[in-house]
Amino acid sequence: MLRLLGQRIRELRERRGWSQEELARRSDRHFTYIGRIERGEQNVTVEVLLEIARALDTTPDQLLAVAPPKLLANWGVTANDIVEALSHGFRAQVDVKGKLAELMLYRELTRLRAAGEIQNLQWLDEDGKPDFILGLRGRQIIVECKNVRSAGELRGDTAPMKVELQKTRNSKDGTQTRGYTVDQFGVLSACLFNRTGRWTFLHVASRHLATRPKDPGFLVIMQNVPPAPGGAWRETIMEAIRDAVQ
Repeated sequence: MLRLLGQRIRELRERRGWSQEELARRSDRHFTYIGRIERGEQNVTVEVLLEIARALDTTPDQLLAVAPPKLLANWGVTANDIVEALSHGFRAQVDVKGKLAELMLYRELTRLRAAGEIQNLQWLDEDGKPDFILGLRGRQIIVECKNVRSAGELRGDTAPMKVELQKTRNSKDGTQTRGYTVDQFGVLSACLFNRTGRWTFLHVASRHLATRPKDPGFLVIMQNVPPAPGGAWRETIMEAIRDAVQ
């Protein structure tokens, strides 16, 4: 463990272009002490671990990680680096929150699959493909996951919540295909994080969503979401799935 810790510290130090002397200065230690740590020859206290982590702008758990996540290793950065970059990019934060909503829903779907309530489960990330495809007693159910629109200062207020049912981009040939048809998916899962600060959802079978008055084959882009389960909106995704297959 000491050897692996030393390797991790040396790796992060070298990525920043620092000498052992520079890391020693930033962590208020002698450079020979840092050298012994990097070679796995020096035991360290929690206090020292915290000081070195602070100097490297990371966390003790990242230093103690036996192997960094593949993405971090491929990019040559730490989790703190990514968080700092995200803090300077509104559009990036919107994209990440969208993917986090999918992750939270995927974990719930994985639990349902383990319990035998659903069968097949696919989490897709490709233009023109839905977010999730799952199987239920031989039937295929398509699920789209959307964050409710951020309400800024209205977070936690009683103002109506909405989700935007519009795809990120049109088809590659330029065809206007951003809208969803009424039969394009079976269940909509609306993540409430932007309004509540919690990764919770309300779910609805798509047949209950509003359609465009002049083009009833397409769903309205901005769909209202209630503040709590009620009517066609369900608290659990299984309730919405059963409603969709009726």
